[in-house]
Amino acid sequence: MKIALFSDTHGIFRPDWMDIIKDCTYLIHTGDFHTRKCYETFLNIGIPSYMVRENCDKGEWASYLPEFMPVVIGGKMFYLVHNRADLPLDLTDADFIIYGHTHIFSHENRHGKIYINPGSAGNDRGDGKHMAILELQDDDYKLQQIML
Repeated sequence: MKIALFSDTHGIFRPDWMDIIKDCTYLIHTGDFHTRKCYETFLNIGIPSYMVRENCDKGEWASYLPEFMPVVIGGKMFYLVHNRADLPLDLTDADFIIYGHTHIFSHENRHGKIYINPGSAGNDRGDGKHMAILELQDDDYKLQQIML
């Protein structure tokens, strides 16, 4: 099972991203869509999507998006949040924590929890533009950082 991971698109959706997403079973976006159009483009990709909002997501369209979302995918507990600082203190049942905000790709295992920031697909801060593909494989996973 493959999961497309996005964050910080800031109003941008490039059609060539569909070539990457087409083989994915799920999509996660951790906020800063910036515009309703960008949000709706992700929403209408045609695969189950889990999305949260953050500081650049304003307006009625964004008010329905949670700031934090726990979700089970492939038998694993995912916590989705934009800013890692906004995570709940108790992460006992989390397997994966997916976040954004910094615009910089990050991947680490801390105390048995996998933290992933796919980076910014829309605006980089000197680190380039990124997204990631997370592949769940039985009790293991593979993460592919994709430069855009």
